[in-house]
Amino acid sequence: MVLTVVATTLVVTLAWLVAVVRRARRTVDTVVAALHLLEVALDHRRLLVPELARAAVGAELDRDAINQAVGARSWSAIVRERRADLGDRAAAENALSAAVHHLVCAGRESGRVRWDFTAAVTELDHLERRVAGAVRVYNTHAAALAGLVRSPLTGPVVRTLGIGAPELFVETASAPVVTPGVTDVPAPALAA
Repeated sequence: MVLTVVATTLVVTLAWLVAVVRRARRTVDTVVAALHLLEVALDHRRLLVPELARAAVGAELDRDAINQAVGARSWSAIVRERRADLGDRAAAENALSAAVHHLVCAGRESGRVRWDFTAAVTELDHLERRVAGAVRVYNTHAAALAGLVRSPLTGPVVRTLGIGAPELFVETASAPVVTPGVTDVPAPALAA
């Protein structure tokens, strides 16, 4: 009888350990895939900002708004290249979103925009939704993995595997608020 209880306990514990290991590895894979999805969406948005800036210059929109968007794009690229932590990257991406939104609003209010500006804005609107969704997906899965790491039951097993709690893609208070200076965008040559 005692041997049966010990054997059953051992089998259940072993099955639980296998389940925790599989869940932890599956969650790590999901977090990595979600971060890749987020980075692809952010890179795609970063590539569309120059197109929007050219269209804004052509429509003779506010230079400060154009320079702010181009500067925020540069800051976003620099933070990405330096492989800063996710809090700093989130701050740079939030600054880029705000600058692009400001430029889009300036264009819509001016009424002088052409099809090239409208096309870029439409694609950026879709990308902003995609970025927001990718951030939500990443943060959801990163929080699930952090829960596995911090849990008193699964934490020791997960930490034994060398898995730590990932950072969330959230702007942190320590993120810098200064953007690098950007030279003025040259005005297009006007036909006489």
